[in-house]
Amino acid sequence: YVQMVVRSRFPELHHGKGENDDSDSDEDDDHLDMDSMRQKLSNLFHRVNEVCTAEFQLISNVFSSPPVGKGDATFDLTSLSDAVPFQVARTLLQRVISDPRDGLQARINDLLESIDRRGDFDAGAKKLDTFVVIHEKAAGLFTMLKESAQTMLMANSKSRSDEDQRSEEYQAVSDENKRAVASLIQYLTTQEMSLSSSHRRGYLNLELRLLHHECCYCLDRTGAKLVMPKGKETARHNQTLGQGGGPATYEAPVMPLDKNHLKKVGFSGLLNGVLKSSVLRQPLMHATDSLARARLMFGMGQGFGDMDSTARVITGIFSQMCTFYGNSFLFPIIEVLGDLLDTKPPAAPPNLPFDENSPAPDLGVDGSFWVGIERIHSAAKAFDRELWAEQRKGSERVWEILEATGSHTSLTLAKDQRVSFFQELEERGETAILRALDTISTHISWVLVAGSENMLKNRVLKMGDRSGGPYAVPAGSALDNSNSPAVKSLTFCLRAQFVHIQAALTPQSLSAFWTALSMRLYDILGTRLLQHYYVSMVGAVNLSRDVEALRSVAMLAGTDHQHWDMLRELLTLYMTPPNALKTILVGPEGDPNSGKGLFGQAGKVQALVFMSRRVDYRVKVGNVIQKSAWVVELLEDLGVPDPTDGNVNIAMYSAQSLRNRRLKLS
Repeated sequence: YVQMVVRSRFPELHHGKGENDDSDSDEDDDHLDMDSMRQKLSNLFHRVNEVCTAEFQLISNVFSSPPVGKGDATFDLTSLSDAVPFQVARTLLQRVISDPRDGLQARINDLLESIDRRGDFDAGAKKLDTFVVIHEKAAGLFTMLKESAQTMLMANSKSRSDEDQRSEEYQAVSDENKRAVASLIQYLTTQEMSLSSSHRRGYLNLELRLLHHECCYCLDRTGAKLVMPKGKETARHNQTLGQGGGPATYEAPVMPLDKNHLKKVGFSGLLNGVLKSSVLRQPLMHATDSLARARLMFGMGQGFGDMDSTARVITGIFSQMCTFYGNSFLFPIIEVLGDLLDTKPPAAPPNLPFDENSPAPDLGVDGSFWVGIERIHSAAKAFDRELWAEQRKGSERVWEILEATGSHTSLTLAKDQRVSFFQELEERGETAILRALDTISTHISWVLVAGSENMLKNRVLKMGDRSGGPYAVPAGSALDNSNSPAVKSLTFCLRAQFVHIQAALTPQSLSAFWTALSMRLYDILGTRLLQHYYVSMVGAVNLSRDVEALRSVAMLAGTDHQHWDMLRELLTLYMTPPNALKTILVGPEGDPNSGKGLFGQAGKVQALVFMSRRVDYRVKVGNVIQKSAWVVELLEDLGVPDPTDGNVNIAMYSAQSLRNRRLKLS
């Protein structure tokens, strides 16, 4: 009977491969039409269900024992309990589905092998789609077969007479038949698991391998070079994802971008290559496709162990993407961005002032650096949004899938991977941004110190002025209403740089960066003032204007700029005549310990050190430099020693030291 059904209703299964060899060959040569293949599979699965459903009805009527009626032979309890219909149905299903030569599973394997014969990655991608189509159609087929087995094979027993149904003997037979149906359904479940298990194992390895290939190809076609793994790194390690016999995963090798090549292409090559928005998005698109296919292949709890397998597979895909998007992609780029910055300023001093009608000099940090930082930051946010998507209901991304599986282990592992990815990216980003801060700082010194002193040197050579720095302006000199050329040029550059930085960093990062830059700017000016410059009363006016200009640009962002406020107070030491300095230092009461005046605000030592930079603090008598008489009298009157008689630790008067002192007092 089974052979007759197969011959008459399934000629394509009965005749085997020979009849379809030509079509298979054509399918190998031509482009694989996924829509056509899907339709053929759908038709075949529908036909299997239709035929088996009809045959179940026939089997129930033909192979079961005849009903016992009046005038019939003696009631035979043994014949009623005969399970022949279920044996026939099982034989039919085994022949149609799992026959090793001509069964449905053999036909599916033939299809997959025909794709394998192509041997390229495009064929691999089509094989992935084929896996999903087969899984989708097979799941529907087995569901319908189970329903048909339960409804059709029990139909004959339901049609028996009421008298039979009331008998205890018949009830026993009915229970046995139910057990037979349950056994048949269990057989179908086993066949479904066997079919899906073999396909899932092949699918997963291919999925991870092709995902790695597609991600690497996204970078390769931009012209970037990848560092090939060496030695044992090329090995593909298999790890068991499920309990014994579970699917095994392919471990992708780490192939990072070649940093030497990235350095050669420079900022422009990076922005037009691997940092293009489309290139940054493409790996994420491939990953989301992989997640969607994995959900279809491993389901959300269908069958035995699917929840656990689904969780492990999704975690494996996410882990591979964390490794690729971090170690292979973003990490090398952000390191190169920092390496491209040259912290050393030009050897020649700048030609001041800069032309404000032209683009501002970049202070060693090209605007493209900040564009690159911004794109990496956007890519990291897109990675989290498109793959992790925490608390986004209906996103069908990693977090939601793992939450649905209930696997706390897999969710914890995935969270650790995510945290590790962002921590490493943040650390590398901080290193690159710190290098940018160092570069800007050295170029600030280049403009403010080298540029200013070069102009002063030329003035001395031309006019024979005594050089005590740009603020040792002789009494009676005309006051200029503008800032010094160095400060004017520097603020012009810093404001232009701020625009780029503001666009690249988050408000919190911008505040921290600009506060640090403000402190470094203060330290550069303060160090030069305390070590090399002298200030006259006329020069103090110019210095005050420059400090206001620098303070203004320093306060574009950030919150802690009190070091500039302190400096403004200390500048009064240069604008005050000697006979009024005591009041400035200790307050109107004249008590050094009152906590008033600059002694109370800045501290005794700092106030006296700054005061020592007055041009009239020391005078030359003969060939000897000594303190002015008013200095000696003032120090004796205050009862304090002169801290400049010994070595002065300039670091004690840095912006950070002022902050620490302020925090200690508070």
